[in-house]
Amino acid sequence: MMVPDCVCLILCAVYTFVCSSYRSQNYINISSLLPHSQCERNPCPMESRSCHLAPKTVSFHYLSLPSNLQTPATLFRMATAAAPGRPGPDSLRFGIVGGNSRGMFVMQRSDRQTGELILVQGLRGPQDISVDVDMSEYSERTFQAKHVAKVHVLVSAYDF
Repeated sequence: MMVPDCVCLILCAVYTFVCSSYRSQNYINISSLLPHSQCERNPCPMESRSCHLAPKTVSFHYLSLPSNLQTPATLFRMATAAAPGRPGPDSLRFGIVGGNSRGMFVMQRSDRQTGELILVQGLRGPQDISVDVDMSEYSERTFQAKHVAKVHVLVSAYDF
């Protein structure tokens, strides 16, 4: 699907400052390739509970969809993997934390380590929709880290 140059320029402008909105929380950009970008939190001071509860990573994803896409449709997957030689989390929790006021999306688990964002209502374009999903990691029932994905969906006026 072709995206008009004017939309691309807007996306690129959004993309260039995504981490700056997290600068006060001490985030750095670790990936700069469209259609997504990722920011990671710098190490937290031991005494800062609010820092430890803030997302460890925030990623930004841009999807373009045709109008009237058949539903249900899996739009996005979020997963974790353990580093070699290190145990991964005992359990993961996936959820939608923003932007789903019209109930167009659900988050469901597809396997032990993966959650999927699913479009459950047809969308007519043109329109832009944003939805935020998160994945929380737990080890021995203790919260370890949270990862947030901000998914921006651009729905075309056309159904092809």
